Amino acid sequence: MRALQAIEKGYIFALLTICIWSGFIVISRVGGQSPRTPFDVAALRTVFAAAILLPWWLPRVLDSSKRKLPWYQSLTFALLAGVSYPLFAYGGFQYAPGNHGAVLIAGTLPFFTTLFALALLREMPSFQRMLGLALIVSGVTTLFAAMMRGASWQSLPGDLMFLGASICWSLFAVLLRHWQTRAFDVTLGVVAFSLLVYIPIYAVFLPKALSQASWGDIALQGFYQGGIVVCCAMWTFAKATELLGAVRVAVMMSAVPVAGTLLAIAILGEVLTPASAIGLMLIFIGALVGALAKARVILPVSP
Repeated sequence: MRALQAIEKGYIFALLTICIWSGFIVISRVGGQSPRTPFDVAALRTVFAAAILLPWWLPRVLDSSKRKLPWYQSLTFALLAGVSYPLFAYGGFQYAPGNHGAVLIAGTLPFFTTLFALALLREMPSFQRMLGLALIVSGVTTLFAAMMRGASWQSLPGDLMFLGASICWSLFAVLLRHWQTRAFDVTLGVVAFSLLVYIPIYAVFLPKALSQASWGDIALQGFYQGGIVVCCAMWTFAKATELLGAVRVAVMMSAVPVAGTLLAIAILGEVLTPASAIGLMLIFIGALVGALAKARVILPVSP
């Protein structure tokens, strides 16, 4: 009964993450034409999150006896999820349409996570999960082909950045499982080390354009990207991974393009083409099949 309750909680945390990530796509898409640089948004994300979580992470920085994670784990998580992921993602939104980000970041997450889980955790996906992954890959391919129809290849740098973001988050997810870390400790570690590592580099070396952005834009991006995406979604994602496993959660995250597209239709007035509808349906069915797959098979370790 207790195990069942844990699984149910894991699904709830995963669904909350999907909702927040879908909003992340729309909010990032709205601000995609802003004069802000990707470095500015990453800094806003870090500073807002650090300010909100200050009462929890500062004592751990000042007193080593209160730290729950080894410094190298916190640093690794911060470099992957707190620095590299947002820079790749926000950079991608500067060069490619936002719907490309929804598809290429969340849509490819199950593929990369499965590869990392196979290499680091010795997890071989079951047949049902492989079927779900195949449906997701088919849906992502169909959806991306529909997006690129009649489009130029000028978005290629942004698309490659989206793939880089997906790879960073996939490795982050698998390491969460590999190191058996607690969700809240990970969130605090990412925020604290991102502030200590990234902000000094940003302040001294990186290009800035915050002075050209409106206060409303700064407040929106800072509050949602830092307060909601980092403080809430990073914790719910880590908690779901803790309860369900990295691959199952990554498969569920592939539903983000579906939810993000529906939000974009409702909020931004975007139009859904028949080919896009087919791709989204394949992704949704694949995410459902993969999320309900049976327990993983552990490969034996070679002597």
